[in-house]
Amino acid sequence: MDLEPTKMIDFCYEFKNFDDSMAKLVYPVQIPYKGSTEELAHQIVNERMDSIMKFLRADIELKIALKWFVENENRMFHDEQDELLLGKLKSGHVDVDAMAVNFEKVYKDEILEYADRVGPSDNEIFAQSFHQLVHSSVLSEILSKERECAKTITNLTAEMTQQITTMNTLHQEEIDAKMKLLDISVTSENINHILAKQYSMQNLIRRRCESELESTRGHQKYEYRYWITTHIDENFLAESDSPTQIGNRWSMISTQGPSMEESFTIHLGSQLKHMHNIRILSTKTSDLCSPLYRENSFGGPNVALGLYSSSLCGIVVLTPSGNVSPDSEIRRNANMSTEFHFDQVDQQIEKIQEDLRKLRNTSDEQDSANSHVKPNKNGVHLKPGDVFITRHSNLSHSHVIFHLISDETFQSPSEINSRHPVILGLRNILKISSRHDVTTLTIPALLRHKMSEDMTVSWCIRRAELVFKCAKGFMIESASWGGAELNTLQLLLPHDISEELFRTLADMVPHVFRVANPKILQ
Repeated sequence: MDLEPTKMIDFCYEFKNFDDSMAKLVYPVQIPYKGSTEELAHQIVNERMDSIMKFLRADIELKIALKWFVENENRMFHDEQDELLLGKLKSGHVDVDAMAVNFEKVYKDEILEYADRVGPSDNEIFAQSFHQLVHSSVLSEILSKERECAKTITNLTAEMTQQITTMNTLHQEEIDAKMKLLDISVTSENINHILAKQYSMQNLIRRRCESELESTRGHQKYEYRYWITTHIDENFLAESDSPTQIGNRWSMISTQGPSMEESFTIHLGSQLKHMHNIRILSTKTSDLCSPLYRENSFGGPNVALGLYSSSLCGIVVLTPSGNVSPDSEIRRNANMSTEFHFDQVDQQIEKIQEDLRKLRNTSDEQDSANSHVKPNKNGVHLKPGDVFITRHSNLSHSHVIFHLISDETFQSPSEINSRHPVILGLRNILKISSRHDVTTLTIPALLRHKMSEDMTVSWCIRRAELVFKCAKGFMIESASWGGAELNTLQLLLPHDISEELFRTLADMVPHVFRVANPKILQ
């Protein structure tokens, strides 16, 4: 195969040195350049600039100019090569059929999306390997590795938080000292200059910490998945316990439950009765989405055993309308350790935002074509009843979080009916759960996560009765949807509810769901 032609072009760059003097460098770059412009920027700073410049992150500004240079020169080079090829084609010196075959081969070798798939994907191999290992005696070793990785992330996060806090304190002391000298030896322009400098430094440190944290997570994830996929062999699999035997030993319900809870067994169905467990409890939503490997947490085996099973656990979390933004505490909990099986929660949110943005742009373009109205490009606005979903393997009680949009959570309580968008959103969540093996689901029984003074006892009773009856109707209806049955429904009450009100609402459960009582034969 003929080697692709290349040429060397000088990259000229002017910059301000560490002593504020202007400097210029010339660095030859091979075009077309196929490497990383970020790595090349680091290399140029190390080779052609004073050593102190790399501590001032000179590569950040250099990278912008270098990226534009490489893209522009690559484009011009390929344009020239295309013109030469077209000239040969016109003169009849090119074998078109051979070139097409060669182009197809190169394209498939280069672009993974279009490559010929041979065997299972890396994700499938990892999932199968993990499923086999986690249902064996190696489970304890897997949990130990995950705990060590989580400890590293926790310590790194704490160090970065301390570093940022210390810097902010020093900056505040500096400003306080300057403010005392205002209009004496310091002007308002001096203060503004110091504030701008501090702001730039804070952003620089924050970005550096986030980059280091992301790099550590990526390294941990690669090492973990590599260890899992290389730890499987035929002899090991033959000696492993069966998934069913071990899987039934665990439950996703924590041994350290909330202070107020009660469980019931019910049978639902018009003709064929199905047994379900109903559990009413009072606790914080964040406690059911707590970091998996924090102190005194025993959820590791439960989460691991349920990951690739047909018995997933989900929770409904109420979220305000607007852009895609999960609960801040849950987001922080999910970032307390590396997500080995899915994307980190921030990446999941970015993908959801991008998908919704594409969907909105497509809808706007269609509306514009029909009504000649300019499309709205201001982003995606979620309304009550909408739901977005995130997946997790590093939270203590939940594999799946259904983020249900509800503005009432942050407003005064109101009266709603069974056709309210949030109630219909609950129905959609139960349908999704049925189709995707979510057999344990936690829903907010009052459609509120916290108590407020305007939530009277009579209002709580009416709201709980509405949610209970709607949930019961949806569960009966789910028998016609197909898919997995909902084995356990958890009715979540706010953590700050009074014991008397909790008991009143708990007593409503057997009346609404008609608990199956045992018959005593004389």
